[in-house]
Amino acid sequence: MAAPYRLYSDYADDFEARVRLLRPEEGGRQLPPYNGIRWDFCYAHDQPMLRYMWLYPDFFDPGTGNSLRDGLPLPVDAWLHARIPIFLAAARPFHQPKLWPGTSFYYCEGSRVVAEGTVTRLTSLSTFRP
Repeated sequence: MAAPYRLYSDYADDFEARVRLLRPEEGGRQLPPYNGIRWDFCYAHDQPMLRYMWLYPDFFDPGTGNSLRDGLPLPVDAWLHARIPIFLAAARPFHQPKLWPGTSFYYCEGSRVVAEGTVTRLTSLSTFRP
């Protein structure tokens, strides 16, 4: 059996989340994004909202574990499942105490919030990586 397709196959995901893309009326994008989008990430509990780079979602089908195809638009106003890696090892100590199941966050484009999310499961966040 072949391994499931992973968008960021060189990186182990650190946590899983459910993410909802906001409708345009809510301030979301006019055109829906595709899997592989690069958004700024910020924690909902941070005031003022700060942006943290390098926490990009890999949207996947929970039934198969396969990443959603990167050529198809993602559905707006629906909860999607995402795997999220922390790419920079030096950033892991910063994020580890902030991430737990139930942590709320946003994805932003500039100063505009375009998606909201909630951590559902920690996967390899506590695993040491050099």
